[in-house]
Amino acid sequence: MSFSGKSNAVIEATLANDGFFPDLSLAEFQRVYRIPAEYHGDMVAAHVRQAMLDINFSLAMRKAEWLGGGFKTLDAVGAEQLDGHNVLVLYYLRAVSCRAKASLLNAFATMNRRAQAENLAKESDDTEQSLLSDSVRALRRLLGAATGITAELL
Repeated sequence: MSFSGKSNAVIEATLANDGFFPDLSLAEFQRVYRIPAEYHGDMVAAHVRQAMLDINFSLAMRKAEWLGGGFKTLDAVGAEQLDGHNVLVLYYLRAVSCRAKASLLNAFATMNRRAQAENLAKESDDTEQSLLSDSVRALRRLLGAATGITAELL
């Protein structure tokens, strides 16, 4: 229990990924992205799992290229490190986590009718869009795009 009287328990579970992309710790997601303990563990897991599926789907062609290049995991791709972590893995975790949090914020307004949820519902579109933008930026980095805009000559 925290000083606020609310539970500060974390969900000690890991969602297994496909073997190429990293498994996802719900406890780490909950701590880093400040997901309230009042969110039911199954709900958090469902939203993270869906975000993971969405990002994995978006990266399917890039994953095939990496596998074709002889890489067995995302962690083996590229040598760039930040604080001992593969940069591409960090982008992957950000892409999934921001998408999952955006989804959870949107769900909160539909499951709670207190004034707090009403205020969140009014502001959640901006928050959700910001988080989805962060997810897309991280996804674009994984796909090799240097900027947030891509143009093609037709």
